[in-house]
Amino acid sequence: MGSCSAPQSKLTPWIVWGIATLYFFYDYMQQVAPGAMVTELASHFNAGTASIGLISSVYFYSYAVMQIPIGMMADRFGPHRPLALAAILSCSAGALFTFTATPAEAVGVRIVLGAATGFSFVSCLKLVDNWFPPQKFATMVGLTNIIGMSGAVMGEAPLTESVNRFGWENTLLSIAAFGAIITLLIILLIKDQPENGQQHKISPDKTPTLPILIQILRTPSAWFNAVYAATINMVYTGFGALWGTVFISKLYNISTTEASFMVSMIFIGAIPGSFFFGWFSDRIGKRGIPMIMASAGGLICMAAVVYVPQVPYEFMFVLMLLLGFCCAGNVVAYAFGNDISPKGADGISLGFVNTFLIGGSALAQPIIGWLLQLHSQGTAGMGLMEFRLSLSVLVLAKALALSSALIIHKLKPNE
Repeated sequence: MGSCSAPQSKLTPWIVWGIATLYFFYDYMQQVAPGAMVTELASHFNAGTASIGLISSVYFYSYAVMQIPIGMMADRFGPHRPLALAAILSCSAGALFTFTATPAEAVGVRIVLGAATGFSFVSCLKLVDNWFPPQKFATMVGLTNIIGMSGAVMGEAPLTESVNRFGWENTLLSIAAFGAIITLLIILLIKDQPENGQQHKISPDKTPTLPILIQILRTPSAWFNAVYAATINMVYTGFGALWGTVFISKLYNISTTEASFMVSMIFIGAIPGSFFFGWFSDRIGKRGIPMIMASAGGLICMAAVVYVPQVPYEFMFVLMLLLGFCCAGNVVAYAFGNDISPKGADGISLGFVNTFLIGGSALAQPIIGWLLQLHSQGTAGMGLMEFRLSLSVLVLAKALALSSALIIHKLKPNE
């Protein structure tokens, strides 16, 4: 009997983590889904691109707003119950979206969907913190991020093909059904922590959450970490998800399809980068050095992409891969946030980091758009000079990330 239970106990943490990361993968599918059906949604809602953009973007804002409350709930009640309830709400909202008839209804459902899927990452990291040794935390963050990035890379083309073959409603219903299967697995198989009492974490903390949040807000290193998280992640939201394709298309005078393939190299580069920076941070037992390496590399690559004239077409693919690889150093921000969290408050601390990483980095999209509009007359008037000037926001962001990383490296954890 004992010989059978030992292998099971070793596999259980990975089973728990695997199910939680499946929900994170589902989260990314919901994030990219509108991009695979823009024309169909515009026709269904009789809406313009601005309305479709709003329907897509409100997901991220409700996602970001929920991160600290999610962390509080995970610390207070454990990650399992909040995650299970959120999963039920998420797959229900995903199915409900197919029955919406107006843009306002769609926005409302996407807000609920973003808030519910917002439980995915912080809850998964809380489970990692409960089930795995502390020295493996950054590595597990990197592995978790790989699952999400894989969803971003592989989800768009299959979803587009599914929309073409089966329609957008059936595609979204299929995603919701996938979410329902994951929900059952969460309810049946995930536990907050090991039952044998050998893990370093205790039962869900009952300390009042407001004083803990105030303590985090009063910690300067938490704010420098938040700035680092938001600014190093801006390349994915500001360049990879929106403005990069148009810039590359104009730079090489190629189609947006070809340009989007080149820009997708950013997300492909992030897959090995997520693992490397997580593993390297745990390997050396430090957070500041990997942060400096990632932000410095990101600054050099971003500046080369924006400012260097006549970069050879083939070499730009390499630059995109390196840019994505370096900026995957955002995973170290979660590890540092976990390191400096007060006892029993790692969920709140991780939620604080994710608020800035998601919500803060999303600001790059409207800021760059506003600068482009300021310096050009409509879409046709957006030339390379206007793009280089506007995309300087991302270069500045990488400089801020590097400055924050240097400060974090010098600060003591409790400062």
